[in-house]
Amino acid sequence: MSITQKVVLKHLSKQADVYQQLAEQLDFPTDFVNNLDALYDELSGNLEGPIQITWQDGEEAKVALGREDYEALLAVFNDTMLERDDFTFILKP
Repeated sequence: MSITQKVVLKHLSKQADVYQQLAEQLDFPTDFVNNLDALYDELSGNLEGPIQITWQDGEEAKVALGREDYEALLAVFNDTMLERDDFTFILKP
């Protein structure tokens, strides 16, 4: 499977950074709402794949985002991997 959409997330200090970077790199609709449910819906069903998201600076983001937001975002990416065969998520320290 060749990756058609590659996304790199980096230098994240708040959840809004995640939404902004994803929207800039993927074909999110203009009326996308910045919340975790909408993010899951978009990633799990609305986008064509294959998709690969690489989250760089994971340890830095964990501190900046706070544990709750960091883990919530990881859950969305992990749940999407379970939902889609053509979705890959890579977390780099």
